[in-house]
Amino acid sequence: MDLAQKGSSPQWAEPDLPPVETQRPHDWQEVLRRDSVAPAPTLLESSNYDLGTESLDSERYFSQEFHDLEVKKLWTKVWQYAAWSFDIPNPGDVSVYRIVDRSVLIVRQPDMSLKAFINSCLHRRREICESDTHRAQLRCPYHGFTWSLEGDLKWVPSQWDFTHVKAEEYSLPQVRVEEWNGFIFINFDENAPSLIEYMGGMYEQWGGEHPESVGRGWDFKSKYKAVHLQKIIKCNWKVCMEGFIESLHVLASHPQISAMVPESSCGYDVWPNEPHFSRFHSITGMASTTLREPPSEQEILDAFTGSYLPEHQDTDFGQLREGETARIAFGRLARDAFKKRYDVDVEGISEAELIDGTEYLLFPNFVPWPSILNPIVYRFRPLNNDPDWCIWETMLFLPFDGERPPSCEITNVGEDESFEDYGLMGALDLILQQDAVQLPLVQSGLKAGAPGKVLLAQYQEARIRHYNQTIDSYLAR
Repeated sequence: MDLAQKGSSPQWAEPDLPPVETQRPHDWQEVLRRDSVAPAPTLLESSNYDLGTESLDSERYFSQEFHDLEVKKLWTKVWQYAAWSFDIPNPGDVSVYRIVDRSVLIVRQPDMSLKAFINSCLHRRREICESDTHRAQLRCPYHGFTWSLEGDLKWVPSQWDFTHVKAEEYSLPQVRVEEWNGFIFINFDENAPSLIEYMGGMYEQWGGEHPESVGRGWDFKSKYKAVHLQKIIKCNWKVCMEGFIESLHVLASHPQISAMVPESSCGYDVWPNEPHFSRFHSITGMASTTLREPPSEQEILDAFTGSYLPEHQDTDFGQLREGETARIAFGRLARDAFKKRYDVDVEGISEAELIDGTEYLLFPNFVPWPSILNPIVYRFRPLNNDPDWCIWETMLFLPFDGERPPSCEITNVGEDESFEDYGLMGALDLILQQDAVQLPLVQSGLKAGAPGKVLLAQYQEARIRHYNQTIDSYLAR
């Protein structure tokens, strides 16, 4: 099959257009209130904050000048997810994080704390480490200048010829580093607020220091990194991220899930005076109201088991029970399947956490999902200094019982490869590949219509408008 077709959304098979929606079909919070188990209280709090309907200039997605401003004024000032804590569990473990032309070493210290250093030898500026590694000391491979794990200069070649180099003056320059919920963040700005201050209300919505108090899905330290996919893709990092922070595109781009996801009933929240985070909540267990032939409750349930719970497909247990809706049946089947798959207790977990998709964006590019069904994290970064290319990462974090499994290796999905070729993400493989087909065409379309405007929905694409406004605030500083 031609790769351009693999994962492509099918064209409409009939000339008729889908039914017209004149109002939002479902109140997503009312759906959550009817569930058999109450959701996290934060999900029943709506922002009701309107950002208007202003369009965006398309050039912000491909202009070299705009990209250069982002490099100078945004990426040097923000907290950015750099490493998963359990990828570097032992003293001497090193993670290399790159953003555009900057490189940072995140080093697990002998006392188990963390330090981050500029990944550049103070002699001739060669990178000290090229990739994630383990070191007893930090030694430059070019001439051998050596620093301790704490960043102190320990050895200089031909020291007689470097009498002007004083050890106390040549420690490795540090970068600010903080950890939250198993995720390690760095910031190049010495004057930036703390990570917790930067997160604003998101920190409390996730339970503060105790995310397990919100629900099992919110506590990522109780999970291990099972899959880490990385793809270089021909589109701006913002174009790529925008494909994952709204659900409006589901009907046209992912028609196979329209029978169980009412895409236009997704909840979106942005808050006043909260520039650094937003969220959506996508309910499942109901069909899109834009389908010309609405499926029965059993057909909705069959779509779910066919995608996510094959062990219950076409079984007696996978049939609707008297008085059950497809959504409540989703929860019943998922609790049974996840208990058996992961050997963890999922009884008492709300449908909202178990089968829905809650997604946060922590500005500028960290996108975690506190979900049992899809416990994923996205990260999007510009590639080098080219606004037309980016690095797109998808990570899957699974619960475990007993000893923590080791983190997975990174799987690089080549430009001419499909996510479906690897088969690591279950039902998400097709969804990811469908997006991989769409996104470069968005980038080329932005250029084709330049100069032009990007039209955004008032509510369903408010998160896109919100984070672009935050970008503008950084660039204006």
